[in-house]
Amino acid sequence: MNAFGRSNRGDSVLLDECIEQMRMVDPDATIMGILFEGISSAQAAHPGVDWSERIGNSSRFSGPLGRLEQLVYLFVAWFACATGWFGLAQVLPVSQRKTLTAYRAADFVISAPGGYIHDVNLSYIIALLHIHFGTLVGAKTVLAPQSIGPIKSKLGAAMTRLVLSPCALMCVREGYSRQFLVGELGIAPEKVVVAGDSAFWNLHVTENGSEIDHLLQEIGLKRGEQFVGATVVDWPFPHRTNPAEDKARYEDGLVHIFDKLYREHGLRTVIFNQVASDLDLAQRVAERSGAHVLVHKTETEPEILRAAIGRARIFVGTRFHSCIFAMMEARPLTAISYLPKTEFIMRDLGLDDLVIDIASIDCQVLSRLVAESLKEEKAVSVRVNRAVNHYRNTKMRFGAALAEVLETEKEPQLKGAVS
Repeated sequence: MNAFGRSNRGDSVLLDECIEQMRMVDPDATIMGILFEGISSAQAAHPGVDWSERIGNSSRFSGPLGRLEQLVYLFVAWFACATGWFGLAQVLPVSQRKTLTAYRAADFVISAPGGYIHDVNLSYIIALLHIHFGTLVGAKTVLAPQSIGPIKSKLGAAMTRLVLSPCALMCVREGYSRQFLVGELGIAPEKVVVAGDSAFWNLHVTENGSEIDHLLQEIGLKRGEQFVGATVVDWPFPHRTNPAEDKARYEDGLVHIFDKLYREHGLRTVIFNQVASDLDLAQRVAERSGAHVLVHKTETEPEILRAAIGRARIFVGTRFHSCIFAMMEARPLTAISYLPKTEFIMRDLGLDDLVIDIASIDCQVLSRLVAESLKEEKAVSVRVNRAVNHYRNTKMRFGAALAEVLETEKEPQLKGAVS
């Protein structure tokens, strides 16, 4: 559970890897998957998983009525799990009723990798509730590698502590997440392990070169044309004094560097579509820049997106899993950090000097980083490749952590698992 869906290509790679690891631990497990959106595409990718909808989705209303509907569904699910009165599920839409039935039947509940429990917006409360449902029904609840914190409000921190304390295991991707859980929330340290980001173990990439040629030409590149790859994020800059000013500075920085790359090196930029909600910002940047910035608007499977990113000379990424795609293809990159996960995972890789903070982006610093990645392209490529291989060889993989949890069970099989 707590999986977004396949419209975020980073999240879909993480979900693919999670399912693969669960199958490796127990090939006969019955897996039920809970998604925010995109059940049909998930079913096509993983027909062996029984998919249903996240509790709290509102389909009949928008605005205040939609939010009220969402709250009613979440309360009904919480009350049913807390009291055992599952007859109340009749209030829920059919797909969400199926989700509650999956919780009731599960031996294990796994919060999907890549989740981010932090108070940028109130969606973290819904994520916490879906974890809470698992512990309420008595299922052994595990968090696959994800990021947790910061949570600035005392109430939010208390709620997070209450929900996560009963979990069997929490896999986090960075040291700061472990410090937040153990040091600030007081979670038992033996329940928290640092594991690698699951995307680094997903090796699926298309080898169909003509398919990538066709995609890049559809975007607007000439056959064989060298280019810069990029992703952007339509970020709200939470907890900042002047978020509108920060957002304008970020957009200006993107326009500046893409213009500079074209003027000085003749390289056009392709802004790739990792998450559809970023396309409006991508289009604004393209319109301000002119014909030397192209926008990839179609939705493509991760193995195709990764191969296309791998064709770029260099990569300037804000969406972090697009940066991982670039690193898996040994592309020199500059990573624009909008959440702590970027800074800390890049530090674990030994590549933190390739990171710039989105909130204090400086055109001169950004220009220097990008210029160095282009000037030292071969050397940076070798360095990135070595860093990725070292990370994969030294970090714990989720399957290993899950296997350790299973070994503590009297019946060492995943009879039913909710992901």
